[in-house]
Amino acid sequence: MDPLADKLTQIATLTSLVVVNIIPLWILIIVLSKEFIMICGASFLYGKDVVVYSKWYGKLSTVLLYVAIVFSLLTKQFELTGIWSNIDMALFYLAVVATLFSLIMYIKDLYKKGFIDKQDLKKEVTVDKKEKSKKKEKENIK
Repeated sequence: MDPLADKLTQIATLTSLVVVNIIPLWILIIVLSKEFIMICGASFLYGKDVVVYSKWYGKLSTVLLYVAIVFSLLTKQFELTGIWSNIDMALFYLAVVATLFSLIMYIKDLYKKGFIDKQDLKKEVTVDKKEKSKKKEKENIK
């Protein structure tokens, strides 16, 4: 599935669940914050010609979030109470923890590979891709 469509589906579904008071707002805020950080990071890395591929922890957080969503909809549809509502929220807690874990792991992975460099963050001017490729060609000729 297209990653952008997947994330938009998650956010739209969570927003709907918040509007109808099935889940608390803070779950949506955490997921939105994580996705915003990931988009900013991807934009930053795009200038470096780096593509970030999905990892198992990102896929795990997505699966857990969808399981929690489906379980909460089933709980609401069949008006299940008691332990079912506790399981419902426990799944969301688990999904939120997995979401935060995946964000931390992506950042850690990129930092270890050297894609996130403190010196790059201090640069005032960014070089556009055409200029970057011209520089590389000149260096290769030398």
